[in-house]
Amino acid sequence: MADFMELRNMGLDPTIMDHLTEILDFSEETTEKTHHAPSRAYLREKRAMAATPADVKEYPNAFVFIIDVPGLKSEQLKVQVDHDNTLVVSGERKREKEKDAGVKYIKMERRLGKYLKKFTLPENADTEKISAVCQDGVLTVTVEKRPPPEHKKPKTIEVQINNQAKAIENNNILQTKKRKIMDFRIMGVDSPLFSTLQHMMDMSEDAEKSYNAPTRTYVRDAKAMAATPADVKEYPSSYVFIVDMPGLKSGDIKVQVEEDNVLVISGERKREEEKEGAKYVRMERRVGKFMRKFSLPENANTDAISAVCQDGVLTVTVEKLPPPEPKKPKTIEVKIA
Repeated sequence: MADFMELRNMGLDPTIMDHLTEILDFSEETTEKTHHAPSRAYLREKRAMAATPADVKEYPNAFVFIIDVPGLKSEQLKVQVDHDNTLVVSGERKREKEKDAGVKYIKMERRLGKYLKKFTLPENADTEKISAVCQDGVLTVTVEKRPPPEHKKPKTIEVQINNQAKAIENNNILQTKKRKIMDFRIMGVDSPLFSTLQHMMDMSEDAEKSYNAPTRTYVRDAKAMAATPADVKEYPSSYVFIVDMPGLKSGDIKVQVEEDNVLVISGERKREEEKEGAKYVRMERRVGKFMRKFSLPENANTDAISAVCQDGVLTVTVEKLPPPEPKKPKTIEVKIA
């Protein structure tokens, strides 16, 4: 598979790559079926779900599902509820067909294929009241809650407790008290202990610096670059850098060229401030810094750079400098002694 990706990165014709993919799919499919392994469709679905990050939030009157789908428009997404009360969100991103001849991929990192996420809805979810909005490469699906059922009047039943039941009740009370003590520790009541641990961790970080360890800023930038996929294409007259940055608007993104001819793309996605009564049920979507750096070739014109952000995908175009004119030969008179 690594060799397969290297062929893509070398700029092999996408049509050839599609045929190779079909051949691999067919061979894997026939092998798996003969050994009673999971079907190819099942594996594809599981991979798509694992590669589609989502957050789930619960509000007093609704459930909200937030999914990163960079590069997809509203009409390319499908939101439906299956018969077993499962919310299914799906879509597919395909490789764009190149219009111009002479285009080749220098780097291919951005994910292609199926986006898929399934959520089992709670019993109080109102499947008749679902709305979906896609903006800046982020899909938000809101499912309203049904009103709570009316409370029945409590019915009092006299219970007589014998000695054995009384002993069990006392033991339950004792166990409940112990659990409450542990809860207080988890909630941070025992603050001196946690303060001491934090101090020890800070000391270890200072010790690392004394041994010339990488700085925290360096490590953060390296993690951000590793988690920001990008494609790079070369056209006859330009270089194009395509970066997935879901959830970021144009004003949140910074594009600049450093003095050593390095193109730097950066931005940051922060966790939204929640209204009162909201809580996260699931947190998968990445927050923090987006960053990529690209060393520009010598023929890149750093004075002719444009950037466009649409559907959570940033496209930066760097024009090429015109090729230098060939120097005219210089004739030197040779004198004969």
